[in-house]
Amino acid sequence: MSLSTENKDQDQTEQLLAQVQAAYQNRQPLAIQGNGSKLFLIRPLSGQPLSTAAHQGVINYMPSELTITLRSGTLLSELKQVLAEKGQMLPFEPPAFSDNATIGGTIAAGLSGPSRPFFGSARDFVLGCKMINGRGELMQFGGEVMKNVAGYDLSRLITGSYGSLGVILEISLKLLPLAPKQKSLSFSIHADQFARQVRDLYMDGHPISAACYLDGQAYIRIAGSQEGVDSSFQDISEKLTQQQLPSKEGSLQEVNHTFWSELNEHKLSFFDHSQPLWRISLPPWNMDSFEQYMVSDDRQLIDWGGAQRWFYSNQSEDKVRHYAKLQGGHAQLFCASDELISISRHQPLTTQMMKIQQQIKTAMDPHKLLNQGCIYSEL
Repeated sequence: MSLSTENKDQDQTEQLLAQVQAAYQNRQPLAIQGNGSKLFLIRPLSGQPLSTAAHQGVINYMPSELTITLRSGTLLSELKQVLAEKGQMLPFEPPAFSDNATIGGTIAAGLSGPSRPFFGSARDFVLGCKMINGRGELMQFGGEVMKNVAGYDLSRLITGSYGSLGVILEISLKLLPLAPKQKSLSFSIHADQFARQVRDLYMDGHPISAACYLDGQAYIRIAGSQEGVDSSFQDISEKLTQQQLPSKEGSLQEVNHTFWSELNEHKLSFFDHSQPLWRISLPPWNMDSFEQYMVSDDRQLIDWGGAQRWFYSNQSEDKVRHYAKLQGGHAQLFCASDELISISRHQPLTTQMMKIQQQIKTAMDPHKLLNQGCIYSEL
């Protein structure tokens, strides 16, 4: 890093600090965002705009240690390019939903892609962060190595907080090597059999890195060494044939790897729909097909080997959330028309969980100035 870059970074940090400190003194709410690519996931922000978009750049990248520290305004696309040049990747495979998505917004939203059940979530790979709390204080949590901690792990707690706990300045992340080879296959199967089939293949030691189900077809991605992937692909194909799967002759086929990026970025034709889109999170290897809860015109895509459902439905909020609760999960209204903006986007919390959230919010932002009520009105 050059001296001029260091000075510029210091100036940007001081400007953001000054803005938060002034807001704290004046009790002025702040609307924090990067480039706004994830704003559709939260309640409308109010307050004075505070942007981290200009706070860009890699601070410390150690390929041999599989770690990187960078500023929150760094574009996700640029980060992926830097990592790809070294044969590395973000293990949680985050969606961007925009060409100008930033790493700060990515962590603040806490979204993970198709690899989530096999590698881990965004939260699992956050090593540390530097941030400004609601008092205008500069704080640093965690570091650049994996270690156990006691008490609140704020460096991971900010994941999915949507800027409500502080202004993220820097993020340190754990990385993984890119697999030398990957293959994807598709075969016909009933929804009731999908999760069990994926689980059995995974437990057999196959290097599965993604698994979803759509319109009667299962899609599985395997990733690893060239020899391992080829062997696994052949073994899975033989096993499915022996089990009389797929049900239709010739339906077992190799799939282009772009399928997964289109799934991750919601560019598949499935996502071209006008109904409210629910994201239903369930326990791992959930076997329920969800078809028993569906009515005419409802559509679903099963992801994460059964643990995540994308569910298009005009059914009431209470019904959808009841269905999720029956399976031990929760439902988020991921995308909807303006007429449904009054619906709670996120699953309502229990009284005890809300108390915990309020305690954390008070500790980090005592006057509730940062992205006020963006997830829950009580926060």
